Amino acid sequence: MHPSIHARTHPDKPAYIMAYSGESVTYGELDARSNQGAHLFRSLGLGAGDSVAFFIENHPRYYELLWAAQRSGLRFTCLSSKLTTGEVEYIVRDCEAKAFVTSLALAETALAVAPLIPGVELLMVGGEAAPYRSFEAARAGLPTTPIADEQAGRAMLYSSGTTGRPKGVKRTGEVDPAIDAPNPLAMLGQALYGWTFDSIYLSPAPLYHAAPLGWSMAVMALGGTVVMMERFDPEDALRFIEQ
Repeated sequence: MHPSIHARTHPDKPAYIMAYSGESVTYGELDARSNQGAHLFRSLGLGAGDSVAFFIENHPRYYELLWAAQRSGLRFTCLSSKLTTGEVEYIVRDCEAKAFVTSLALAETALAVAPLIPGVELLMVGGEAAPYRSFEAARAGLPTTPIADEQAGRAMLYSSGTTGRPKGVKRTGEVDPAIDAPNPLAMLGQALYGWTFDSIYLSPAPLYHAAPLGWSMAVMALGGTVVMMERFDPEDALRFIEQ
């Protein structure tokens, strides 16, 4: 249960499609790019058990980052794109992120955060604005083959903070180190909804929420196709379902 398996058996099958732009990323492309991302994280000094924070809207590179972190053994924290400068700073510090990846669309807040998190590696998708380096340029030319010490990473989610500071949920139980270990959500989807390799999953919500993050990655673990909406519109969601 992992995109890397489907990259070997069905490299040309879409792993995900952006609903509005129509950009499609195949399993072969996702595997190669997530491998490059894993090599980049290692080159930045991030080892298994370290933390990375993502402050991004629903962007075509998001899943490539998520699977790069997953196969690098990293804890990955996805921050709401609606947070203020102070809120972003707090979570980046609290989760002990060694790298912070944002997007050009969120540059205003990201640039205000940068001087508040010294020592954290700063990367940006969709463009670049100093002191952030382009993620795409940084990974270009790196190997598309797996890193030598692959192991499974997992999400570290935060509460909304409505009753105080957001609180990180850091799971401490035993984890199967294999990146393709059985995915509990994928198995639940199979049992409850009959998910298969041929399933198509519409994901209309922001990936920084637990449900769309977990369920859509579970669909990819099974080899299905995710259709990710860049933004939510109920009429468009119905249209995509009908299609």
